Amino acid sequence: MEHEYSNKPVTPWGGVLQMKQVLDKSGIREKLLELGLPEGKSHNRIPALDVIEAFWVSVWIGASKFSHTAVVRLDATLKIVFGWKRVASGTTFTRYFRRFTQPINTSVFSELNTWFFNQLRFDNYTLDVDSSVLTRFGEQEGSCKGYNPKKRGRASHHPLFAFVSELRMVANCWLRSGDTSSSNNCISFMNETFGILGGKKIGLFRADSGFCGESVFSFLEEKKVPYVIAGRLHGVLQGKIRDVSSWNVIDKGLWISEFTYRAQSWSQERRFIVIRQSIALRPRATGKQLKLFDDSIYYRNYRFHCIYTNQHLPALQIWQQYKGRADAENRIQEL
Repeated sequence: MEHEYSNKPVTPWGGVLQMKQVLDKSGIREKLLELGLPEGKSHNRIPALDVIEAFWVSVWIGASKFSHTAVVRLDATLKIVFGWKRVASGTTFTRYFRRFTQPINTSVFSELNTWFFNQLRFDNYTLDVDSSVLTRFGEQEGSCKGYNPKKRGRASHHPLFAFVSELRMVANCWLRSGDTSSSNNCISFMNETFGILGGKKIGLFRADSGFCGESVFSFLEEKKVPYVIAGRLHGVLQGKIRDVSSWNVIDKGLWISEFTYRAQSWSQERRFIVIRQSIALRPRATGKQLKLFDDSIYYRNYRFHCIYTNQHLPALQIWQQYKGRADAENRIQEL
């Protein structure tokens, strides 16, 4: 094996060259120029596109703090690859991103995401919508004390996510304060998400119990979107589950049944599917135990999970559809 010195610039991040080719082919720089990005007013400013591109490269090579971006700044070869005259410092990045107000965020990222999904020829998506609690240990903007099952009393954010399941891509995301309820502004969020996906067909909508309500059901039914949404097991529903006399056996320690239910504030009856799992035979079973009745010993032996749907498929298939939503948790962990 021959060794020699070279006067050519080298970098340990040579693979980023292929990412540069991806950016060039995608046309995203041209699209960003159309969006009206905020620019600095100084004559010595670094162009907004160069700031954004350098930020992307920093993330690709493993930066998790703005101070880590110094690695990109000191790499002369990356400057040549991307054609940067200067690279932003960590404080330049933070100053630039502070220019993104809420109206700018809405206009820029909604249009950018719409442009992205328009490039895809695939249609008939499964849309997973979820909310999550992100615990904060500092004084981050918008972090407030609210519902936090893991760190009670700790400040948090309560974001909303929408994922395209087949692509494992984020369709939309709102970062909300920690004292916000799960269903707060969910219709506005769904309207924006459907707008981002444009003419793409939503073949299935899946959501957790935070989206269980008349407003969400009516919104989806008006758009004729099939849905499976987890339900809340309040007292009235627990009573109806107690009265179920016919259970279909799915597996050992696993049963399924269904009935129709209409809450007082609802415009119509809706199909309700309930799954019962034996705690003794399936110790890892998820769901809720029913404890509102005299025969509580019987109900302590089972966990129950319920789903609302507007589809006419078999109950078991509806449950299998909903179980696929668990992959959304992996996306949340990645984010």
